[in-house]
Amino acid sequence: MTSPLATESSATIGRLAARYLQQPVDQLSITRLTGDASTRSYFRAGTTAESVIVALYSESFDETERAVDRLAKCEASNPSARLTFANDPCAHIEVTGLLQEAEVVVPQLIGVSGAESAIVIQDVGDIRLQDWLNNRTDAEVLQAYRHALELVVRIQDGTERALAADSICSHLAFDEAKLRWELGFFFANYFNKYLRMKLDPATANAVQADFKALCSDIAARPRVLTHRDYHARNLMMHEDRMYIIDYQDARMGPASYDVASLVSDPYTTLTGEVVTELTEGFIALKVASKVPLPDIRDFRTELQLMTVQRMLKAIGTYASQAAAGNYVYIPYIEPALDRSLAAMESLGRFTATRALLERARQ
Repeated sequence: MTSPLATESSATIGRLAARYLQQPVDQLSITRLTGDASTRSYFRAGTTAESVIVALYSESFDETERAVDRLAKCEASNPSARLTFANDPCAHIEVTGLLQEAEVVVPQLIGVSGAESAIVIQDVGDIRLQDWLNNRTDAEVLQAYRHALELVVRIQDGTERALAADSICSHLAFDEAKLRWELGFFFANYFNKYLRMKLDPATANAVQADFKALCSDIAARPRVLTHRDYHARNLMMHEDRMYIIDYQDARMGPASYDVASLVSDPYTTLTGEVVTELTEGFIALKVASKVPLPDIRDFRTELQLMTVQRMLKAIGTYASQAAAGNYVYIPYIEPALDRSLAAMESLGRFTATRALLERARQ
């Protein structure tokens, strides 16, 4: 999807694209791309024959600086900065290299110009997995998702590499503080801003107790490298390959994190049977991986726990966007609610939260 180009950006984008495409600036067309909820701006620049994506950041940066050092600077002025540290250009550069070493297919970084607040990226088109699924056979859908889960295994196999390299990924994690922050974000944006519900103290406290129990349980699980936003809008289908995008905020988390994001994705409509088949396929892949699951039976429970947290976090994002006047995510709130509630029911836990969510949707 595209939107009108901001004129103040055109000179920088045109200059960068012309440099890397080796084309005259006046021969290039430039279009702003509209993506998911993000603080970056993306532009496609080029000709009908070839093009690149230019990511523009809000300020210039030193492309040689380590992302972990940038995080430390943020924490010096804001001790809780790691809870919201995201969209960092140096992290994008670093994580790209890390994933490529793990043989994960991501768009190439064609060039970086920190002085111009920009990264030039390989153009992998506009066909998201979400779009590609339309009119596909059941066999084609299953094959695509199996491959997507193979890529999750490759990401997780990069865990030791991330730790050994002292990557930014190894300094960020879905620990209890981060998971609780995300559920606080959900609570504030869904109940307070989107639904404008006024909760009595007893109900609010009971829900917060559920959140604490959920996040404590998840945070106690072993951690591996995760993409952290692995769904059908961040998987691009281009020239018979599946590319992963929006991975710059990768961090350590439970093995179930990206699996829950993918198979319970509100952007798609996988059946329960398919989700079960994919889950069992992932478990089989992990047996032969570099980071096998410590307990297969417990993983199935962990996946349900992660589905609850991940879907509530997604609802928080959708509600936040709706409250800000961006209504495109509203249709995905109900599917996310359905999947979170189903996981709670399967677990037989979090009764206060289940009751409130059921009441809120009536």
